[in-house]
Amino acid sequence: MTITFKYKTIDRPKPLESIKCPVIPLTLLGKEVIEYIGLLDSGADVSVIDYSIAEILGLNLSGKQTDSVGVGGKVKTTRSEVRIHFSKGHESYTFTIPVLVLPQDSGFGMMLLGRKGFFDKFVITFDESREKVMLKRNTPKTY
Repeated sequence: MTITFKYKTIDRPKPLESIKCPVIPLTLLGKEVIEYIGLLDSGADVSVIDYSIAEILGLNLSGKQTDSVGVGGKVKTTRSEVRIHFSKGHESYTFTIPVLVLPQDSGFGMMLLGRKGFFDKFVITFDESREKVMLKRNTPKTY
């Protein structure tokens, strides 16, 4: 079954204007439970989360920091994992995905959902003209 989410308006720092983006409401599960927003980012190899949220969730942050490169340039990140949940109607999904944790001072206000661990679980259709995104559970390959 396919679930559909409407794009939501995201406020960006000035001088940038607000923009409608493909996001889904998430529940992040850890030491605490946090209602959060996940931005679907087909250009991201892996999902990204802010340090302050990772800390509240009690994620393992003891790993070695490594350089990660994205649109914003190079930044030090720590690899971890986070358990996420989202649902709509009768569809409900809970699973663990790998994440890169941004540095403490990043001020990033949402989670990027990347290809490894998230996109590879779904067939995802972006309908820009109707401002909606559709997710259909991927059936695992059998050989």
